[in-house]
Amino acid sequence: MVYGALLQPGRRRAMTRLAAAPGERILEMGVGTGLTVRRYPAGCHVTAIDVSAPMLDRAARRRARHQTGHLHLCRMDAMRLAFPDATFDAVYVPYLLNVVPDPLRAAREAARVCRPGGRVVLLNHFDRTYESDASDRVIGRLARLLSGVNWQLALEPLLAASGLRAVSVEPVNIPRVSAVVVCVRP
Repeated sequence: MVYGALLQPGRRRAMTRLAAAPGERILEMGVGTGLTVRRYPAGCHVTAIDVSAPMLDRAARRRARHQTGHLHLCRMDAMRLAFPDATFDAVYVPYLLNVVPDPLRAAREAARVCRPGGRVVLLNHFDRTYESDASDRVIGRLARLLSGVNWQLALEPLLAASGLRAVSVEPVNIPRVSAVVVCVRP
């Protein structure tokens, strides 16, 4: 409930920036309980993955409730995607990089399966030590305690090592502890 309500503004903004269009092939990495399943236009082809079977069960129930048959759910590890290179027009990675053991590997996989010129939209908390305030530090401590989140993930080195190029970085949520990062795969 907490993560749903507090992080929903970021999800809405990220989906706007993803701008999924009819006919596009979209991958959502880390679909969780499926909070975004009804936000994809009917004409696009969405594959949504998660490593957790219970999360996928909840996403499947939500998909059925909203009659989003164009969205296919798959159990898969974000760090070892079973898709060929350049399979998708766009990849959406919501609140995943802070919780996987190897965020760089997951980012590289997102870049690998995105077609050249395609977009990768990251929605995550990234380290902002250069502008960190008391609320950011408190929220970071709580997040680490509650869910083991890596609050110190630095954006620039992640992008450089994964081969992605950011075209926009937009702080989201209240307080603004997350960011929507729209990237292009060269």
